[in-house]
Amino acid sequence: MERWSSDVSLDAGLVSELVAAQFGALAGTPVRSFGSGWDHDLFSVGPEWIFRFPKRADRVPWLLREIEILSVAGSRLGSLVPRFELIGAPSGRFRYPFVGYRRLPGIGADQVPASGPAGLAALAADVGRLLTALHRIDPGLMPPAPAASDRGSWSAQVRADLAAAADAVRPLLRPDVRARAEPYLAGEVPEPPAAGPQRFLHNDLGPEHLLVDPLTGRLTGVIDFTDAMVGEAVHDFAGLIGIGGYDFIRRVTDCYDLALAESFWAKLEWLCRTLTLTWLAEAAAGDAAAIPMHQSWVVLAFDAPFSADSG
Repeated sequence: MERWSSDVSLDAGLVSELVAAQFGALAGTPVRSFGSGWDHDLFSVGPEWIFRFPKRADRVPWLLREIEILSVAGSRLGSLVPRFELIGAPSGRFRYPFVGYRRLPGIGADQVPASGPAGLAALAADVGRLLTALHRIDPGLMPPAPAASDRGSWSAQVRADLAAAADAVRPLLRPDVRARAEPYLAGEVPEPPAAGPQRFLHNDLGPEHLLVDPLTGRLTGVIDFTDAMVGEAVHDFAGLIGIGGYDFIRRVTDCYDLALAESFWAKLEWLCRTLTLTWLAEAAAGDAAAIPMHQSWVVLAFDAPFSADSG
């Protein structure tokens, strides 16, 4: 089935029934749709709780795995990560397990103005410390993924998919950016070599998964560990491009206490450019409202070559 698709029907009324049946203390609490992603539908239950429901059968093993991951990450990161306190069992009304957790404070990191008293410097320091703590977790504690993940084949598939979507992406790019992006759209830029030892990764650390206090600009939480994996640390830096470009990433690395590989910056640039173009292609295919945001991220990714001045 296509990403975003669902093989179950869910609405606020049914969620209210499911929560009341298994968690009586929340019976009668107002339920509202909170969002929908590739893997889950989210509903708020009162002001305090968020419930996540798998959209398809193939996502259930990943949700069960995430329960284990959050137990490990929570022991190191504390209140910065959600705790799946309520685990709903499958039933005749909804055939998959589901989870509930207390809502973390904050807004998406890309919604915080960069012009505050400390700009993005305080947030960069917080994210650098977060990644240091996360990447220090023993990779052996990462539960195995339900499906095998081959990073080499992933790279080839991403390049092939981007080349296939190139005709839809080119008209969305400024002429100067399009010229620089053309080798990536044609699938001609190979992935640089491995950049460092294997780490315990979040693996989807975009702005929407980093929560920030809108008044202070400080980090308040990190959510959605569905895609967590063991891999090169650079993968947890690439998604930060949408917060403040390469300058923000540089600030984060300044507050990161683990060694970076010699090839880190070249690999970072390749990931930022390839991924932002891929995300723009996905928006063009089915999420028109997100196109302007992803266009701006592509511009940031194709800023002056970062690897050239990074050594």
